[in-house]
Amino acid sequence: MTDGHGGAADRVRQEASWTAEEITSRLWKFYRERTSTRAVTRLAFVEHIAYLLFLKLDHERTQRGGRLSAKPVAPADTWPRLAGLSGDDLHSTLRDLMDELGRPAPQDAPERETASVLFRDAQPWNIERMAELSSLIVEEISPYHWSSVHRPELGRAFDLLLLDCRDDIDTKIHTGQTLTPRPILAVVAKALDVRPGDMVIDPACGTGSTLIAAQQVMASQEGEMGPTSIAGSDLDAQMCRLATMNILLGTGRPFREPAPVRQGDSLLAQGVPVRRSDSTVVPTVAICNPPFKSTSTPPNSDLRTDFWAFSDFPANFLQHMAITLPIGARAAVFLPDGVLFGANSVATIRRRLLQNCDVHTLLRLPTGLFHRKGVKANVLFFTKAAPKPSGEPATDTLWVYDARSDTHHTDTGNPVTEADFNDFLAAYSPEGGFAARAESDRFRPYIAAELLDRAGTNLDLYAHIKPDLVEFEAPRDIALRIADDLGEAQRHFKAVADALE
Repeated sequence: MTDGHGGAADRVRQEASWTAEEITSRLWKFYRERTSTRAVTRLAFVEHIAYLLFLKLDHERTQRGGRLSAKPVAPADTWPRLAGLSGDDLHSTLRDLMDELGRPAPQDAPERETASVLFRDAQPWNIERMAELSSLIVEEISPYHWSSVHRPELGRAFDLLLLDCRDDIDTKIHTGQTLTPRPILAVVAKALDVRPGDMVIDPACGTGSTLIAAQQVMASQEGEMGPTSIAGSDLDAQMCRLATMNILLGTGRPFREPAPVRQGDSLLAQGVPVRRSDSTVVPTVAICNPPFKSTSTPPNSDLRTDFWAFSDFPANFLQHMAITLPIGARAAVFLPDGVLFGANSVATIRRRLLQNCDVHTLLRLPTGLFHRKGVKANVLFFTKAAPKPSGEPATDTLWVYDARSDTHHTDTGNPVTEADFNDFLAAYSPEGGFAARAESDRFRPYIAAELLDRAGTNLDLYAHIKPDLVEFEAPRDIALRIADDLGEAQRHFKAVADALE
């Protein structure tokens, strides 16, 4: 990247050669050296990068000649006016602009829908930080022609910025946010055979990485994708803002198309799998990594009369999709180990799931994939099925692929790659389809009727490789995990105490 001085003629669109790493390196350098990092978190910094890039790109697209020119989403000349302000004027102008763009889009202006999600409840940095924000605008955003940046590199740069915010994201305990490794999401989308004609949803979309991975798999194939090929929702307004910009940059969607993400609590949306205001979202594929832990209040029988039982968030999201998805929809849900063997309500959910859906594959993921330590996760694949006339369960055989035993990854030291799951994809969908699946050391079938006969319908299953008896963790990580579990137990006991007379 250039130093920000000199005209566009001198630079001759050097932006076209920028890489994602160069973009993120420069922005983080500004964050470390030019902002008060105690006053502005990494996540707040990236959030403002999103706002500024949206406004700058929106302005640049109005400057293109002929048929390439586009009407602005923001008020005309917003960017030139904003780039010339500082101090109180910058703060008040940006605050008013965020308030205007963040209002629900009027019916006669559907092109404002995406902006209304991006700027909903947005607030500028504290007025004392306006000198820093002005420098960010003048030195790092305004001098460059961001439309010239290779679109995949710009999308990857924003994704890398979010990845560097994982510590901040992990602190959002209320909504249980975490980052899912992008290679795993690509593998899941490929396993589900996502195609351009599909409508993919994520009812707990977080930063939108699931939807980006799905659309990228769709885009790699022949066929047309409509403006509603992906749709997501999330309870957290900040995550919806970040997901919106992440998807815009990661997929190249026009800013004036329908919003890919909406804020809302999907678990309260009885009858529909993803909380949306439009009725055009009829999903064929669902991919979801729900919150494993959250301090939010889960729905009860007054809110969800269709639930089979009432459990924790991952089990509730699992049954939410199994109940609300249309017949034939394919789904993949990330689950902690506890959902596979827990008793009482979660056991009821497992049994009903096997009876009502074709639960055909369980992928045991390696430990250490997620930034939070000690998380053991799985992906459960199923297809929503119509009831069998015989009354037999919809699931015939559950195949278990063990990618956990004898393997270990971390999100930093030994990150997982798509290539690590080549064998899984080959085993999952061999030539000839599911009927041609073959048993191996890592891939093993279980008859559903036998699973239903098990006490509690236990699905804590492995293939033929002997699971590791001890998975070593650092003492500090073990202590933090125990403290986290004790805190959660304390909240549950307090809820019980409050309910007693």
